[in-house]
Amino acid sequence: MLRGAGIVALFVLAACGQSSPTAAVSPTLPVTQATWSQDINFSGDLSGHMTGIVADAGTRTSVCTGAKPRTGQLWADRFFGRVDSSGNVWGVIFNVGNYAGPGTYKDGAVAIQVFNPDDPKKVWENLGSDSVTFVLDRSQQSGTLDAKLTNADTGKGGSLHLTGRWNCKA
Repeated sequence: MLRGAGIVALFVLAACGQSSPTAAVSPTLPVTQATWSQDINFSGDLSGHMTGIVADAGTRTSVCTGAKPRTGQLWADRFFGRVDSSGNVWGVIFNVGNYAGPGTYKDGAVAIQVFNPDDPKKVWENLGSDSVTFVLDRSQQSGTLDAKLTNADTGKGGSLHLTGRWNCKA
């Protein structure tokens, strides 16, 4: 009976000059607001200052594990922001592989990477000879860093220096 009513409704719409129903727009996930403040200085191969993150777009999503990991698990933070006047978006990743809670992580205890998501040749990361001091505050969502990174394309150690305060909470 309902099927017949649907067919009749289509004939009525056609008789009134109506076209077939338009497809509804599918809902999209809301874009994450760019609310994490940063205070990170970049010097060397890339010079400038990052003061905040940009809104999530496509694969450029900022995420932070915060206080979720337990001892021995991975603590991670990834965010995207602007550094210099070029307008390019840069990604920054902090990974503490053997997480032991708030405190200071040095050198190989933390992996730091800076990259341009649009240019795979623009990548810097800390290697064995690079000096890194990464502090994770009690909140486990902010801290400080002083890190020298190696240019992954040229192999030049210490070619990017990051200093300042990072944050992964609103």
